[in-house]
Amino acid sequence: MPTQGGLLFFGRDPQHFIPHSEVRIARFKGTTMGHFIDSADLRSTLPEMIDEAERFIRRNTRVAAKVVGFKRREINEYPYEAVREAICNAVCHRDYFMDGSTVRIMVFDDRIQVNSPGPLPPGVTVENIDRKHVLRNRLIANYLYDIYYIEKWGTGITKMRRLMGEHGLAEPLFEDLDSFFAVTFYGPGERILDLIPEQGVVDLRELGLNERQIEALRLMVNERRELSNREYREMFGIAARTATRELVQLVETGMVQQVGRGRSTRYRAA
Repeated sequence: MPTQGGLLFFGRDPQHFIPHSEVRIARFKGTTMGHFIDSADLRSTLPEMIDEAERFIRRNTRVAAKVVGFKRREINEYPYEAVREAICNAVCHRDYFMDGSTVRIMVFDDRIQVNSPGPLPPGVTVENIDRKHVLRNRLIANYLYDIYYIEKWGTGITKMRRLMGEHGLAEPLFEDLDSFFAVTFYGPGERILDLIPEQGVVDLRELGLNERQIEALRLMVNERRELSNREYREMFGIAARTATRELVQLVETGMVQQVGRGRSTRYRAA
């Protein structure tokens, strides 16, 4: 006779036997639960639902990029590892005796909220949740630990706080709301580009570059353009000798690399 934990990990269709074990996830338009842009009812084993929920989060959140020191740098809207930790905890520690409730994940313009059915276990509060570790579903927790989806020592809360702080965002909000436990990650909103640090900014004029070279470098970095000597001189209306000298100088900065030889020579961002 398979156990409930066995079905949730190895069953071909676990939700046929445990319908409330599914995970519901949606990307809402705006900051309230009104119209949604994307949604899914995930029905499979616990590891598969965790992985699919993370993929949903990734495709429904933003990736920002800007040029710092003339190098393109990207930042995710949220630290995905922290959100994944909350999803793992939700399916691991939820109350499976609440057969009318499912794990729900809601993605808004300004936050991600993960709701897990059931209150905190006896003796555990929001204040001591990072110090007191009580397992509601020991078998499920052990399985998830064995496949490296969770930590065994209850470090998930501390990990989420650390990852959000390292990302430049506020600590997640933990709430015991009687019938369910909620974790909310607040995003950067319109200041997403501020998450990318400015270390390494270079004043290109101090390197002796003129306006033509700076514009060419901008095209190579931001628009991934490759330029030949002819394209460079036609763009700025200069002589071939001047174009050669300026392109060689760009290569000497280490920000541009020369590709090819002779007439097929091109220049692109390093």
